Amino acid sequence: MGIEIGKEKKRVTVIGGGVAGSLISYTLQFHADVVLIDPKEYFEIPWANLRAMVDPSFAERSVINHSEYITNARVITSTAINIIDREVLTEDGQQISYDYLVITRIPFPKLELRLRQYQQESEKIESANSILIVGGGPTGVDLASEIAVDFPGKKVTLVHRGSRLLEFVGHKASKKALNWLIKMGVEVILDQSVDLRSAADGIYQTSRGETIAADCHFVCIGSQ
Repeated sequence: MGIEIGKEKKRVTVIGGGVAGSLISYTLQFHADVVLIDPKEYFEIPWANLRAMVDPSFAERSVINHSEYITNARVITSTAINIIDREVLTEDGQQISYDYLVITRIPFPKLELRLRQYQQESEKIESANSILIVGGGPTGVDLASEIAVDFPGKKVTLVHRGSRLLEFVGHKASKKALNWLIKMGVEVILDQSVDLRSAADGIYQTSRGETIAADCHFVCIGSQ
């Protein structure tokens, strides 16, 4: 691995327990003296997020405590607040020495709060008769699909400002996704955007002046 020299294991400190940080810690734990510093006590499977919003019981299976897969390394549930020469200082006062430092930190809430967030999103979906989804990329299409499958009686409208869904894939795949959503009863509006700031009493207006009635909405677009 290039980490172990002779019989002496190098000290590797990883800040952040997301996909990258967790994978690095898991991979190196038997080849180096690994310390994972993460303010949350779990790893979250990101591609399961949308399913967990629709089915809260799925959320408990999509978050894995670090101690379940990191068995030969040290996990510190705290926040790294400063980095000095060969040392990381944590919020709870620990000083962690290192030979190699990996910074991957992405902020996430504690496990209990994260599960509560999923529960709240699920209740939001369940209590709504009509749902507006803004954005026709992977997240928007996936969320619309999850809702359409689990709640076929709900009115789902997906608005995308592009000329087709999933613009990063080929036209054939994009068309297939569109046809499937329509088949599942999702109304798809292309080449338009939604001004969420002008929404009032559950009425949203598109860039072409069309109105959409929805009990709630989800924004599934990246930073603009």
